[in-house]
Amino acid sequence: MSTPESEPEIQAMPLVGVRFESGQAVDEVLARAAEELTRRGFRVAGLVQENGRRTDDCACREMRLRDLASGRLTRISEDRGTQARGCHLDWQALTELAAKLERELSDETDVLIINRFGRSESEGQGFRGAIEKALSLGVQVVVAYRDGYAGPWEAFHGGLATPCGATVEEIVGICERNRSPATQPAS
Repeated sequence: MSTPESEPEIQAMPLVGVRFESGQAVDEVLARAAEELTRRGFRVAGLVQENGRRTDDCACREMRLRDLASGRLTRISEDRGTQARGCHLDWQALTELAAKLERELSDETDVLIINRFGRSESEGQGFRGAIEKALSLGVQVVVAYRDGYAGPWEAFHGGLATPCGATVEEIVGICERNRSPATQPAS
């Protein structure tokens, strides 16, 4: 039988779920949170989405992911023409980015930011491997998910994620509270 003083200290789960509604500017929030975390001395990795403008030959906006470590932009959308229906996501580009991110993750990273937990992650693909690797390394993970993916997101984390509003202040505050003493900036 355990006594209160022998109970292990329960640490906050380093998985943060940023729930947002369709049309909400979560990409800008994640990018600004990454900038603020970097300013505070966190080593940030991950990807945030940037949408381009609509073109005459495609009804959808060009989608790009910005690598937070290098600043490199990679297009993740396909121009399928004005008559195309359905998703215009370039699955090959997304798969390559996810694999690259997973390979490059290390315990030198303090926070991993993933722009979406969406269809591919719900199906066990996309950035799910990078999320799982980061957690196994003890890296904090911030993931945005749209209302429509709340069920799959909850099934993935099993009640262990910290819920978070889509604000820079809330994201940064949670990351600061979960910060490992080893990653504190020198005084």
